[in-house]
Amino acid sequence: MQRRGFLWLAGATVVLVIVAIVAIGRRDGASAPAELNRLVLPDLGTKMRDLAWIRLSHGDAKTDFAEVGGQWTVVEKGNYPAAAAKVRQMLLGLADLTLVEPKTARPELFSRLGLDDPKTGNSTLVRLQDRTGATVAELIVGRQRYDRFGGGNDGLYVRLPGENRTWLARGSLNVSGEALDWLDRHILDLPQQRVASVQLTDETGTTLTLKRTAADAPFAVEGAPDGTKFRPPPVVAEPAGALHDLEFVDVKPATDLAMPEQGVAKAVYSTFDGLTVTVRLLHRDDADWVAIAGAGDGPAAAEAKGLNDRLARWGYAIPATQANTMRRKLADFVESPKGS
Repeated sequence: MQRRGFLWLAGATVVLVIVAIVAIGRRDGASAPAELNRLVLPDLGTKMRDLAWIRLSHGDAKTDFAEVGGQWTVVEKGNYPAAAAKVRQMLLGLADLTLVEPKTARPELFSRLGLDDPKTGNSTLVRLQDRTGATVAELIVGRQRYDRFGGGNDGLYVRLPGENRTWLARGSLNVSGEALDWLDRHILDLPQQRVASVQLTDETGTTLTLKRTAADAPFAVEGAPDGTKFRPPPVVAEPAGALHDLEFVDVKPATDLAMPEQGVAKAVYSTFDGLTVTVRLLHRDDADWVAIAGAGDGPAAAEAKGLNDRLARWGYAIPATQANTMRRKLADFVESPKGS
């Protein structure tokens, strides 16, 4: 009889322990099975076409995107065009996030998942709005777990604002970086083989011209004193390649740059097929800023118009290496005397 009573008491104890564990698990973020394997933002996919504003907030930093004329732009950079593929990847990533596993509901543990307060912690708040200003979706994004589910399937910790429930979601999402990281950095690409001549003018008005007669001919310094010994042809040709795959390191509206017409360095590129690209250079605030304009005859006229339509409204800060190449002087191409 005593043995039977002992077994009954042991069994009851086990049941109570199991009940307690289940209760604790639910308080700490467990969820009904129905919530698993559903989209984190179930309505986003159908409302994607209505989006007009995106904000990424992390501490005091924010990056805002506005939909202007069917194109996403970065507000903090004067509504300069964003990298379309990167923004699209972010939106599709948000729409595809799927709840997989409930995590802690204890705020003191949120920082372990990168899900603490976006204003003071390590998380990022994503807010999407439509054309009326209504909020379509909000999500707090935490740490990424690369290849968490194998086969290249990543995981991501997320929670909804105002809720203590945290989740591990299946999906990949990049919401990091500053405003510049979201821009399309490409300015233009003028391959060296197209260039027939380059005219370099410094701030004092002194001009140096590099010219050649054919695409396979070397550049020569026009008007050089007789007997001048120049450095190897690839060195003389370097300014002609300065606009090849040119990208910026910063950008601002041309109205904010106030590029003067006089007293600045200038590089004028003329191609064999009639295109002229004029680059004015200004060193300001430890950066090399340029304003770019195109002109052209015949078939090059359309190309010049396309450049002006795209570039005329902007001032670009470019890498110092390319800016310095466009500031070359005659002495930079002359061979140093032996023994000097």
